[in-house]
Amino acid sequence: MTEALLSVRDLAVSFATAGGILRALDGVSFDVLRGRTVALVGESGCGKSVTAQAILRLIKEPPGRVDRGAILLEGRDLFDLSERDMRAVRGGRIGIVFQDPMTSLNPVYTVGFQIIEAIRLHRDVSRSEARRRAIDGLKKVGFPEPEERIDSYPHELSGGMRQRALIAVALACEPALLIADEPTTALDATIQAQILALLQELGRSLGMSLLLISHDIGVVAEIADEIVVLYAGTVVERGPTRKILRSPEHPYTQALLQSIPPVGAGAYRARGQKARQLPAIEGSLPDLRSPLPGCRFHPRCPEVMARCRVEAPALYATGDDAEARCFLREPVAPVHDGGSAPKPPGGAA
Repeated sequence: MTEALLSVRDLAVSFATAGGILRALDGVSFDVLRGRTVALVGESGCGKSVTAQAILRLIKEPPGRVDRGAILLEGRDLFDLSERDMRAVRGGRIGIVFQDPMTSLNPVYTVGFQIIEAIRLHRDVSRSEARRRAIDGLKKVGFPEPEERIDSYPHELSGGMRQRALIAVALACEPALLIADEPTTALDATIQAQILALLQELGRSLGMSLLLISHDIGVVAEIADEIVVLYAGTVVERGPTRKILRSPEHPYTQALLQSIPPVGAGAYRARGQKARQLPAIEGSLPDLRSPLPGCRFHPRCPEVMARCRVEAPALYATGDDAEARCFLREPVAPVHDGGSAPKPPGGAA
C-alpha cells in the first residue's frame, strides 16, 4: 500500500467571534498518499481553506485556535515543530498556490526576484545559480520566453501567466506536497483547463503529491485520485474519484454533482431550445457558532429522517475504500466514527 505523505487526524479549529465561538473544523481526517492527488471540495465556508491554513500552521492565534488533532508530514507532527522549523517546511517540503495571483505576487518585485528569493531562502546557492533555477522553473510551467519574461512585473502578465508564475514560486524548492487553494479562480474556462493539466503533469513528472481545494467538484474531478467532501467543517464523504462520481452516497455530494452544468449545455441556445435549469441546494450552511444537533446537513437534506435531527452520524464504509457520513449508509457496525460513537437506529420522519 502506498505510504501516506500527509495525514490529517481529527483536526478541530475554532475562532473567537463577537457572536461566540465558531467551530470551523470538527474532527477532519484524511490522507494524501505519495504521488497522488486529493481534492478537498465543498461550498464556500465549509472549511476547505481553514484546513489548508492549519496544515501550514497559518491559523492566527487569537482569534483562531487549533483545539485538537494532528497533522503528520512524512511522519512528523507539524504541531510539534518550532516556528523556525515550520518556516523551513513552508515553501520547502510544502508549496502553496493561493487563489488570487494578483494579490499573492508582490507587485513591486519582478517575478524572477520572487522565485529567486524563495530558492535562496531554502537552498544555499548563489544568486546566479538561483536565477538559473528560476528560469528552469518558469520553463517547467510553460512560461513563454522565460529568459526575458523573468524580469517582468506581475501587472505586465496575463492572469494565466501570473498563475503559472505562482506555481513556479511554489515549486522552486521541489516540495513533496503542493497545496493549490482554488488555483483557477477568476480564470476563463480555457485557462482553467490549462492550469489543471499543468498541475497534473507536474505532479506526475516530479513525483509530487497534490492537495487541490475547490468549491467546484467538476473542476478537479478529471485530475484527482481521491475526493474528500467537506460540509460545515466535517468530512461527509471520502473515496476514489471514480467511485464518488459514479455512485455518490451522501445526499450533499449528490446535490453538488447535480449542480454541475452538463457537457454541451451552451448548445441549447444554438439549437433554439430552452436551457434546463440546474437544481439548487435549498437553504444555506448552518451557523457554526451554534450548530443544530444531529446531522449538520439535515435542514437541507431531501432524505432527512427523525433520527438525523437528533443524532450525529458516523463515517460508514460504502465500498471501494470509500466512506459516507449518513445513516442511510449505516452497516451493522461502523468502520469508525470520526470522533463520536453511533447510537441505536431511530425512526424515520
